[in-house]
Order: sequence, then C-alpha cells, then structure tokens
Amino acid sequence: MYKKLLVSTCLLGLVGCGPQMASVDQENLCEVSDWQKDITAASCEVGQKIVFLPKSFGNDQLPVIFAAVNCDHRFSITMTKGGVSCIYSPLKANDA
Repeated sequence: MYKKLLVSTCLLGLVGCGPQMASVDQENLCEVSDWQKDITAASCEVGQKIVFLPKSFGNDQLPVIFAAVNCDHRFSITMTKGGVSCIYSPLKANDA
C-alpha cells in the first residue's frame, strides 16, 4: 500500500513537467510552393497547418528539405513525392 501511494505521489508531481506544446491552429491552412524558411515565414504563422505544394514535381528531396526546415516534428508530418502537410514551426536563426 505504501509503495502504491509513493508511486502515485511521484507521478502526480511529474504532471506538467514535460515540454510545453505549441498552440495549434486547426482552422486555417497556409499554402506555400517554396521550401525556404524566409518565404514560408512571410506567409504562415507558427502553429498553423501548412501545406507545401512545389511548383515542380519529381524532386523527391524537396518535401524532405521542406519538412526539416518548416515542420514541427512533435506532430505528424504527411509527406509524398509531391508535397508535405504539417504544423508550421520554422528553424530559429541560430539553428540554420
């Protein structure tokens, strides 16, 4: 009984200690056709759903590069050869 109480108390103490989740905007969609973070930042807000639909099709690396630079990897990222959909979270200036 004492062990269960001790474990329960410890677990309750840890609630809320993890990283804070960003506010996610599920109501608005930002659409971009270039992968560069500056171009995306001019059109989209952090936490917003974003879809990347490149002007050209066939470069399998573009969706991966876009996701690495613009997506919040704490959330699901949907990616195909032709585009990406994710939650927008750009690299910080000192990360690039």
